[in-house]
Amino acid sequence: MIRFLHTADWQVGMKARHVAPVAARVREARLETARRLMEIARERRLDFIIIAGDVFEDTQVDNKLAHQVVQILSLAAPVPVYILPGNHDPLTPDAVYERRVFREGLAPNIHLLRTNQPVTVLPGVVLLPAPNRAKNSPEDPTEKMAPVPGGVINIGVAHGSLRIEGRYQSDDFPIPPEAAERRGLDYLALGHWHSFFQYGDRTFYPGTPEPTGFEERDSGTAALVTIEGYGAPPRVEKIKTGTLGWETWRQEVHGDPRETVRALKLRVEGLASPGQTLLRLALYGRDTSGDQSWLKELRDWLEARLLYLDLDTTRLATQPLTPKLQNRARSQPFLRAAIADLAALARSLGQPLEDVENVADPGTSLDADLIDRILRAGIKPGDVREALGVLAEVVEEV
Repeated sequence: MIRFLHTADWQVGMKARHVAPVAARVREARLETARRLMEIARERRLDFIIIAGDVFEDTQVDNKLAHQVVQILSLAAPVPVYILPGNHDPLTPDAVYERRVFREGLAPNIHLLRTNQPVTVLPGVVLLPAPNRAKNSPEDPTEKMAPVPGGVINIGVAHGSLRIEGRYQSDDFPIPPEAAERRGLDYLALGHWHSFFQYGDRTFYPGTPEPTGFEERDSGTAALVTIEGYGAPPRVEKIKTGTLGWETWRQEVHGDPRETVRALKLRVEGLASPGQTLLRLALYGRDTSGDQSWLKELRDWLEARLLYLDLDTTRLATQPLTPKLQNRARSQPFLRAAIADLAALARSLGQPLEDVENVADPGTSLDADLIDRILRAGIKPGDVREALGVLAEVVEEV
């Protein structure tokens, strides 16, 4: 039986410009998470660690940072660490891995997978690596793996995208989804996708151990793999590793905004580590209070407790509907038809309107409730106001 840690996509040295005020903290968290991975391997007495590409953000990372990573990897000793160059840090002439620190300064437990030659990591256990030598390629990296030896546990290591429709680019090192079975591998350790992902019984992405942005789902993870013996299906435990939390929330404002503020404060206070959390918060709906001071107070409260706040209010309506516009909507068939189109769009975006069929009826008015429901569908209030205003002017001219 063997037990090992499969990780990938550390991207140490990432710029984090999308969260520029806290970019330095985001970069430091990646090193903290890397140290945690080494501790996990030692504490659980694992047989080895596989890093399936993209230890570094690019080939231009600071040399001091390269030394820091090597020092962190040495903390796993005596557990061996096997590093595969990925598409962010490929084996090019200017590769990080061509620097002196990787040529001359490696601790005995650190091994760089520079070739496609099989590597025996333990008696009866062989790695079949496919290091990347470019940032992009239309070629399947697993095609370059050495033939599978018989009678031993075979672990393929590659970095690229499974060739699943809608999830890969043609120059993104496309890998056939059945590559593990086709090549007779006991386990295919992949990197490149930042979310934990399993295909079949033997192909896994561990996810990035430290999320890189708000859009990622099911990341901040690594895979702890157990294989009982040659031909046995792997058992994979997804373990949480992230240092920082990246949250994306949507919150409706309807009527009195104090209720919204109260709900958001409770939710933030329920976070395990608010000070280690980056939050992207989108407010939508309608504020009928006539006083937006609550919004500044909420922003100040959140920024005082969170590591980072990205607050989006573009879908929050704060201006009341004018009687003039409501009267026009009641009296102009063309404008009523336009409102019906907006309502239909809202329905197509997942917010069905019960009275959409009756919107164009002469008796139907453009009321606040109808606009509220359109806004809940994600249509920006500025767009609604502008569109209706333009249409009203057109109607008058006609």
